[in-house]
Amino acid sequence: MKVGIKYCGGCNCRYDRAKEVKKLITAFPDHEFTYEATPENICDIWLIVCGCITACAAYSDLVYIKRIFIIHRPQDFIPVVSFLQQETAVSSQRTQKELVIGTQASMTKQFTAGDLAAFARLTEDFGKLHTDPVFAAQYGFGTPVLHGVLTASLLSSVMGMQLPGDGTILMEENITFLQPAYVNDTITATITLEKVEEQKRYYIVSLSGECRNQHGDIIITGTFRQLAMKNLFTHIYHLNK
Repeated sequence: MKVGIKYCGGCNCRYDRAKEVKKLITAFPDHEFTYEATPENICDIWLIVCGCITACAAYSDLVYIKRIFIIHRPQDFIPVVSFLQQETAVSSQRTQKELVIGTQASMTKQFTAGDLAAFARLTEDFGKLHTDPVFAAQYGFGTPVLHGVLTASLLSSVMGMQLPGDGTILMEENITFLQPAYVNDTITATITLEKVEEQKRYYIVSLSGECRNQHGDIIITGTFRQLAMKNLFTHIYHLNK
């Protein structure tokens, strides 16, 4: 687990913050601790370590996956310790995930105008076909078109979160865009596990994917190759066997 730590300015400290943090790091050597407090540094949890109840540290731009802890005093480290102990126990009980040829996984999402705008800001792609309704209409599109990569990102989400899941690395992808997607379209992305090749320390997993809109039209197809480490994945067999 990746644990982010951010201190306040330290203008009115009532306890030894560094000592308490050091005790925590020593108690959980298997976790990664980082002090890089930037929006790009995504952590499982963030610890906002303040010296007093004023809690002047800014943290609204920090990104976390599970939760954030605001610490004002030594006692506030207790729930952090409990949380990390629980996560450590769950991790130790985690079994290797089976790679089953023929398995499918999917997710569905309706894309909003806010999604399109956020993606445009993130990528700095403000092309008129995506952002100007008049321009889009002039070129035969009823409304602005979603960025193709935004729509296809659902396939990445399925692979990263479900099939194969955590612990894989994308090696190769080939994507074909068959039809455009628009704001308020509901897109279903489906991934199918097609093939598994065994290497010495890892598997190379071949997958196929497609995205359909709310009308059932296939708008995107793709093929992918993922690297899956053997300490996280095992047991190759066909679903119909």
